[in-house]
Amino acid sequence: MIGYLNGLLKWHQDNKIIVDVHGVGYLVEVVDSLMIPEPGGRIELYIYTYVREDTLTLYGFKEIAERELFTTLLGVSGIGPKAALNILSTLPCDQFINAILTENIPVLKQISGIGPKTAQRLILELKNKLDGLTVNLETRLKSQRDDELYEALQSLGYSIQEIDTAINSVDLKDKTGIEEKIKALLTYLGRGS
Repeated sequence: MIGYLNGLLKWHQDNKIIVDVHGVGYLVEVVDSLMIPEPGGRIELYIYTYVREDTLTLYGFKEIAERELFTTLLGVSGIGPKAALNILSTLPCDQFINAILTENIPVLKQISGIGPKTAQRLILELKNKLDGLTVNLETRLKSQRDDELYEALQSLGYSIQEIDTAINSVDLKDKTGIEEKIKALLTYLGRGS
């Protein structure tokens, strides 16, 4: 089974690409055609290898969480790889997971081929299976928020060391928005000057 590819993009058309890994070309279907570099550019993908008696298809994803969600979707009755790829092409992972957990049928109906009955089935079958993925998603979102904090404070002239010290010294648990966190960190950083 192929689980990961890192190589050069040889060709792409719509959501299909060929990745050259040391002279071997792999045909891969991808979720997001916008992530595809120009031919000759390096591309890194997490792969799901779909094998049936009459087909072997590789599906590529930017992040391991996307691949895990794709695999989870294949466990839902009536959802095959094409439908799963369609779901992930229409909604970002975090938006889809949120729609399942909040039972938001109108958001799920934005996906072509998903009506009210299929949306209900997705919610019923996936709600309890997404726990592990939500932990990964929360970690990823926390990392993105931390990046925003660092960028904002660096743009104000603070060094990474100063920011690290502030983040480790200030209790940010009760601060919900990034603005609140920045204010609390600026208050701490302002004391030192």
